[in-house]
Amino acid sequence: MNPKIKITMFHLSASGSNNYYLYHAASDELKSKYDIELLTREQTQYNRYIDQGDVYITTHGEYSSNYDKINIDLWHGFPLKGMAKMDRQDTTPDQHIHEHWSKTDMIMSYSTLYNTAMNACNGGIIDQYRITGLPRNDALFSQDSKEKLKRLFPDLNGDKVIFFMPTFRKSVITPDKIEGAKNFGNIFGLSDFHKTNLVQYLKKNRISLVLKLHPFEEDYFTKELEELSREGIFTLSDSQLSEAKLDLYDVLGAADMLLTDYSSVYIDFLLLNRPVMFVPTDLEDYKQNRGLLFEPYDFWTPGPKLYSQTELENAISRFLTEPEWYSSERNTILNLCHHYRDNQASKRIWELIDSYIEEHKDLIYKRRETYQQHKQIQQQIKHVIQGMIEQGNLQQANDAIQRYLETNQADPDIFAMNGMLHLLTDNPQEAIQSFLKGHQHFPWDEDLLYNLGYVYETTGDLAAAKASYNKAMQQSTKPEVTALLTERLAAISSEG
Repeated sequence: MNPKIKITMFHLSASGSNNYYLYHAASDELKSKYDIELLTREQTQYNRYIDQGDVYITTHGEYSSNYDKINIDLWHGFPLKGMAKMDRQDTTPDQHIHEHWSKTDMIMSYSTLYNTAMNACNGGIIDQYRITGLPRNDALFSQDSKEKLKRLFPDLNGDKVIFFMPTFRKSVITPDKIEGAKNFGNIFGLSDFHKTNLVQYLKKNRISLVLKLHPFEEDYFTKELEELSREGIFTLSDSQLSEAKLDLYDVLGAADMLLTDYSSVYIDFLLLNRPVMFVPTDLEDYKQNRGLLFEPYDFWTPGPKLYSQTELENAISRFLTEPEWYSSERNTILNLCHHYRDNQASKRIWELIDSYIEEHKDLIYKRRETYQQHKQIQQQIKHVIQGMIEQGNLQQANDAIQRYLETNQADPDIFAMNGMLHLLTDNPQEAIQSFLKGHQHFPWDEDLLYNLGYVYETTGDLAAAKASYNKAMQQSTKPEVTALLTERLAAISSEG
């Protein structure tokens, strides 16, 4: 009897994770039928069995197996800005983009417009798309959003809540890539921004302002966020949400109005038919640097465009008394972007996934068998190479490793054997680099860390050796390696 089909999902941030909501929407029947796991960033990084899944569901291209698997993409928002082929600054070769997306079996979509926009960026084919709506939007319709927001901010006491959610201009992941020309000393980007006046206006009108930056940008505005928090503006971070075991969309539904610029969050917010305001203070620069998929900007952004603090306060005041302002424009964009306008996206997606797996069950089991056979062949080849090293046939072993890499990806064993070849040819620094590179790719592997510690120890760097041994000890699942680590740590301690 075949083991349950394994579905692996990824949850790397709490800022609107479609996988988070899809995972928690799985019925008891589905959880019993399949082995479903939701991996955090750390769990993904340190998961030595990640390649053993059968179905992978991603939102940010978190993982791509070298083996044939079922791949499902939920993405993380409506594509408004240029991405991949449509990003003016992206230098990824078209071949790499095609290779990634050609392996995707299904792409969950908002609408036919979403299909067109997404496909302009990734170059897929229409048969990959399934119009379902996206799971995180189900949470917008929750009746307890404000209650959850008050769990995060007990002092929240305004009659109205406004969320300010700008898109990111500068990422901690790609710090050299700056999108737009926003003044990083002024989060709002307004020409006449005066913090004290804004705070007074909010208090006078009993408005709570919640500021949520993109996770990529939070580190760049630490000081300004702290200052705004002291003034009574609520600043919401990814870490706050994670610690409270919440996701952004658990509380976004508490907003009575949304303020943004080029973030696609407003497309989701349209489902609630509530006011949206825009601060496109660096629009022309943003269009030149990143590029927008939909123009003219004024048409696709159904709300007032604000360039000064006075305009912002006036717009808020008007919406307080006239919430139907821009309602016709909001409805137009809603109809273009959303095929479904309910909280049933997760249900539709699980039905599709279940049906797809049933239709392809024999293929999945065949792929699993092929994977296991290939792993066995790899182990046999590596065992032969290890024998060459032990017998002193180092050049032969090196040639065999190079031939292995012609048809196989490097794995922990290959990095370890390559490092040992360098060590045995009196090149400890190259050995260290090989082990370090292996550890970078496979941080969970205790053997690489043990080998790294061993080379440090033999070269007299006992502090580095001890650090590597201790890290390996924390991760070790092999009794024989644990015994060796205990022995080496005791030896170092006696020398100290």
